Amino acid sequence: MKKLMAFVVLGLAALLPSCIPSLHPLYSEDTLDFREEILGEWKNDKETWDFSKGDGKYYKLVFSDEDERTEFKAHLVRLGEHYFFDFYNTRNRCSDDDGLAIAPLLATHSFAKVVFDNNEMKLYFFDIEWLESLFEQRKIRLRHEVMEEDIIVLTAPTAELQEFVRKYAEEEKAFLSPEHLTR
Repeated sequence: MKKLMAFVVLGLAALLPSCIPSLHPLYSEDTLDFREEILGEWKNDKETWDFSKGDGKYYKLVFSDEDERTEFKAHLVRLGEHYFFDFYNTRNRCSDDDGLAIAPLLATHSFAKVVFDNNEMKLYFFDIEWLESLFEQRKIRLRHEVMEEDIIVLTAPTAELQEFVRKYAEEEKAFLSPEHLTR
């Protein structure tokens, strides 16, 4: 089972710039937000992020680059003064067509802080090395598992995740350089 989880996590990590997978979402009903100005196509040098309205209070996101195309549910989460996206992979998790029947994918959530500035959106993904360092130094008590190949999977429930994200939302070291998306 651990090998399967490592495979899944690596696959998801390859699709987004940096991803720390979580079994539970960052959003709760009271933290969900929806901004019409997010709808539409956003780009950077290599990727296209196409947001459309989902059936609920979320966005359908089609993420594509030169090699991949996949779909996510993207929930906009407001925690205090900060916004975050919670990305959830909607890809079929068990299909005879592509060999996934023997290694089904486990859908997980990943998070990014988002800053809006006119026609630019900056996505700040958490720095995995920073998080590993906090765990190694025992500076945080966020529930998680360390899988094969030292892959961290967060297992904390939503309330704990929200507390953690609020606490470090302004910590520059917590995030990688932003992904700049423009219209």
